[in-house]
This record gives sequence, C-alpha cells and structure tokens, in this order.
Amino acid sequence: MTPRRPAPASMLAVLAMAAWGLAYVPSALLVESWPPLLAAAARIGLGGAIIIGALALLGRPVLPGAEWRVVLILAVTQSAIFYGATFVGIAEEGAGTAAVLSNTDPLFVAALAVMFLGERLTGRQWAGLAVGLVGAAAAVWQGPLWPLSVSWVSVLVVVGAIAWAIGTVAVSGRLRAGARPVAIAGWQMLIGAAMLAVIGLAAGGAPGTTGPREIGLIVLIALVGNAVPFALFYMALGRGDAGRVSAWFFLVPVIGVLTAWPLLGDVPGPRLWAGLLLVCAGLWMVLAPRLRW
Repeated sequence: MTPRRPAPASMLAVLAMAAWGLAYVPSALLVESWPPLLAAAARIGLGGAIIIGALALLGRPVLPGAEWRVVLILAVTQSAIFYGATFVGIAEEGAGTAAVLSNTDPLFVAALAVMFLGERLTGRQWAGLAVGLVGAAAAVWQGPLWPLSVSWVSVLVVVGAIAWAIGTVAVSGRLRAGARPVAIAGWQMLIGAAMLAVIGLAAGGAPGTTGPREIGLIVLIALVGNAVPFALFYMALGRGDAGRVSAWFFLVPVIGVLTAWPLLGDVPGPRLWAGLLLVCAGLWMVLAPRLRW
C-alpha cells in the first residue's frame, strides 16, 4: 500500500483561515446573551486550555520555552486587547465589520517592522499597505468627508489590530531557539482570558444567561476559532515557507463577511464591500511572495 502523502502547506493554511473566518458567526451569537469581554474571555480561555491540554496528552512540552515576560506582552496585546476589541466590535457593529477590521493586523505589522525592526518593503508591499489602510478607513467611515464622522467602535477594533501588531514587533528577537510557539499561544490565551474576565466582571457583572446554548457556542468558537486553526497554521508552517502560508490570510475577512450575511442577516453595505475588497487586496499584496503558486 502506498503511504498517504501529508497534506500540502497551502491546503492546511486555507483550512486554518477558513476556521478563523467561520468563528465570527458563533461569536456574534454568543454576544447576544453574554457581555462581549466575558465572551472573549471564554473563547480564548477555553481555546488556550485545549491547546495546553492537547500538548500534555501528546507528551509534548507545555512550558513556553520563552521568558514569561514575552508571554505576558503577547497576552496583553494579542489576547486581551485584540480579542476584547474584536468582540466589542462584533457586539456593536456586527460580525462582518469586525471581520474586516480586526484582520488588518498584518498591515500594521509590516508598517511597524519598517519603523522599529529596520525591515524593508518592496514597492508592491508599500502599495498594498496603502490600499489596505484605505480599505480600513472606508469601513470605519460613516458619513460625509466633512465634518468627519467615523464609527468609534470600529476605530476600537482597528486599535485591537494595532495592539496585535505591537505585540508581534515587541517580541521579535526575544524568542530564543527553544521557544515553543504553540505552547506560547496557549499560555497567552489563558493569561489574556483571565485579564478580560476580571475587567468584564468589574465592568458589567456576570452573564445573564448561561445554558446549553451558551456553553455549546463557547466550545464551538474555542475549537473553531482558536485550537483547530492554530494547530493547522503551525502544521502549515512546518511544511511550507511562511510567505506562502501567510498569503492566504486574506480569506479570513472574506469568509467572516460572507458567512455573517446569510446566517446573521448582516448585510454588507457599500462601505463594507469597499473596505473588504481593498483590505483583502492589500493583505495579498503585502503578504504574498513573488514565487509562483
């Protein structure tokens, strides 16, 4: 019998991006009965616990292999601020808008890497950065050019994306050779979830309803939105170069918007369509390698 060939990196990357995109709909359903910060805490807390538990069951090291200061930086920026802002955006502006704006983080990573890490962008990448940021502005913009009118909740989602980028750039160079990215992801989710839970309980109190529906949604988004796509993404990185794997990132907002439309009745308006198209084009231009596919 011929041994089965392992799945190619691109296939794994597409599945990971699809899972991240699909998580916006159940997240929106959860914030119908749960405060957004507590919903975010439940999602990433259970997701982190699943990742750490899976590592333990597989006999893999569960410690991050990096300084705990690094894990804390990521917990604040990429877990607490990013997911907190995203869930507030889902609750107030809808899953489609949140899907577009929260996934602008690679654009900000590219910009900050130029400013603080001395990295250089190609002409295509600079153009993609400009196109993507124009798309984000289109999604945030609400009214006439003057007086300027924007959705401040949407701006908050963009701030969350910037926080993710800050975390990425801040820990760049601090991860030694023995760092374990999957374990780091699990621990940063757990710590970030604890932060969000404390803030959420202090700000709005406990959820009004906790039944089978809410528990099922939490389990679903923890698996589909965190544990499964992280596993697929790191498997893809192990089988292909980072450029090809990351190039598929534009699928996340596309799937988020296109699933929120029929399942939630979240009909995209002209500004959101423009923002989606421009952000996706910008992501592809910034992330896609020059290699042929």
